[in-house]
Amino acid sequence: MSVHAALARPVSGTPRGRHAKPLPAWPRVVARTLFLAFGLISAGVVVVAGRPPVLLVVPAAVLLLLVASVAKLRTAARKIDTIFAEELPRETNPETGCGIEIS
Repeated sequence: MSVHAALARPVSGTPRGRHAKPLPAWPRVVARTLFLAFGLISAGVVVVAGRPPVLLVVPAAVLLLLVASVAKLRTAARKIDTIFAEELPRETNPETGCGIEIS
C-alpha cells in the first residue's frame, strides 16, 4: 500500500480522544474464558493420557510468543502510521475540496 493510500484511509484500532466511546468488554471476556477452558481441557487430556504435564510447556511458550509478537507488530504499525502522518501533512484544495499533499 502506498503512503498516499495509507493516509487516505482512516486509522483502525481503538477510538481515541475525549469523546470516544469505550468498546464493549464482553468479547474479550468471552475469548479469555474460552481460552482458559481450552487450556484446562488440554491439560486434563494430557494428564489422563498418562503423559507428563511438562509436555504442555512448549505449546504454551509458542502461543505466548505469538501473542507477544502480534502485539508488538500492531504497536509498531501504529508508530509507523503516526510518523507518516506527521511527515506528510495534507491540506484541502479550496476549489475542489480534495486533499493535496504538501512536499
